[in-house]
Amino acid sequence: MIGIDLVEVERFELDDNFMSRIAYEEEIAYIKKSKSVELQRQRLASLWAVKEAVMKALGLGEKSGVSFKDIKLCHEESGKPYVELFGIAKQEFNISHYDKRVEISLSHTKNYATAIAVIK
Repeated sequence: MIGIDLVEVERFELDDNFMSRIAYEEEIAYIKKSKSVELQRQRLASLWAVKEAVMKALGLGEKSGVSFKDIKLCHEESGKPYVELFGIAKQEFNISHYDKRVEISLSHTKNYATAIAVIK
């Protein structure tokens, strides 16, 4: 299964209320770690894109009850991104893909952020 998402960075504002609804404290800290507001917005857009891509790879739509906090973006010490699943996302993964793993890749520029999730 593959999921992909592409978003325009300009759609995202660094609003604490918005971020707290879709992101864990660690994800918000990672976004705010950059001193550049432009890079912070790119990271927020990438966070949105990766969560959307994972939902698509899992085949979960808005009617499934999945939430953005069912997917957590993490980073290895090397900087390589990976996701941890919770709630409905984890349940669906365990039912349909229990013997696999989710691989992700994300990228961003001044104008766009994209993410791909592959379950293999």
